[in-house]
Amino acid sequence: MTHPLTRLRDTLSSILPRWIVILLAIPLGVLNGWVILQVLRYFGSTFTVLVVATLLAFLLNFPVQLLEKRGIGRGYSILLVFLTFLGILATLGITLLPLLFLQLQELITHLPDGVNAVSRQLEMFQAWAAERRLPINVSGIAQQLEAIVPQEIDDVTNQVIGVVLETADSLFDAILTIALTLYLLLHGEGFWQTIFQWFPEQWTQAGQQLLSQNFRNYFVGQMTVAVIEGTVLTIVFFILRVPFFLLFGIGIGLMVLIPFFDVLGALLASLIVGVTNPMLGATVLVSAILIDQIIDNTISPRILGRLVGLNPVWVILSLLIGIQTAGFLGIILAVPLASTIGDILSEVRSTRSNQADPSGQIQQTAKTGSEIAKASAG
Repeated sequence: MTHPLTRLRDTLSSILPRWIVILLAIPLGVLNGWVILQVLRYFGSTFTVLVVATLLAFLLNFPVQLLEKRGIGRGYSILLVFLTFLGILATLGITLLPLLFLQLQELITHLPDGVNAVSRQLEMFQAWAAERRLPINVSGIAQQLEAIVPQEIDDVTNQVIGVVLETADSLFDAILTIALTLYLLLHGEGFWQTIFQWFPEQWTQAGQQLLSQNFRNYFVGQMTVAVIEGTVLTIVFFILRVPFFLLFGIGIGLMVLIPFFDVLGALLASLIVGVTNPMLGATVLVSAILIDQIIDNTISPRILGRLVGLNPVWVILSLLIGIQTAGFLGIILAVPLASTIGDILSEVRSTRSNQADPSGQIQQTAKTGSEIAKASAG
């Protein structure tokens, strides 16, 4: 049975020229997208809980499947994986998070010393330029730093305290997210099936497969690389006696989840350390970039394979759109969603080309059959 949306599209295509159909579809698509966005923003907290729980259930489903392949029932596999996940969260909450928060507090406390060091360096540079009669005046920058930074430090401190209090207030949401993750592991397939049935069948099949593939490649691969890079950087920074080594190592590692942000994290850590110790700051930057390049060229290709296949320009645009529409959560989801949308559009375009050129479709089918036969023979 043909889907109503498909019948409507075919009817309009048969009556109106193609370019008019496209012009009519664009404003309707934008309007529908705006309405959906307003609804999601209205139910922002509920939507965030659902998205985070879905993502956690998606990631936890991989070890569940591995246990199922070893002959363990799905119910027992889910229970084992879920209890292990809760144990890891509890361990991190008791051991690692307090240390990170302590180092963050120390960093905020020492920021005024760093500002004073920068001001002294600027004054020395100003004296050096005055001796050589160079038309350079940086004394105003030092004064502005001394006037602005204390207020900024107070704001950052208040924001950190606010985040902690908000986290305590959001304990119910955290418990709800964990509970929803468990139920999605148990009954998620039927839940999403009731939603996808409202879309055309060909879109649903392609969308589910591409969405699963892109999210698997992006999150499983990126999280693995993030853990490896964060661990290596933390050990290297500890050996180099870098202050706040745990905060910088784990922070840069987590930034791997967002394209290009790991380089930004390395630059920021180098700047903070280099204010009081320029040589150590340069060492931090060189070490972080060197480790990042080694992992990108040796480990990442083996883990990630084909990541998302997006042009870097589209990656940046998707990040900007993600942060504009859904904040931090939008940044995390922007790249795999953009890659999935691009793959679906390519799939639709390829399907239409094959329908327009039956001979090409026959050749493609023959080629695919030949490749399958070769793979089976190998």
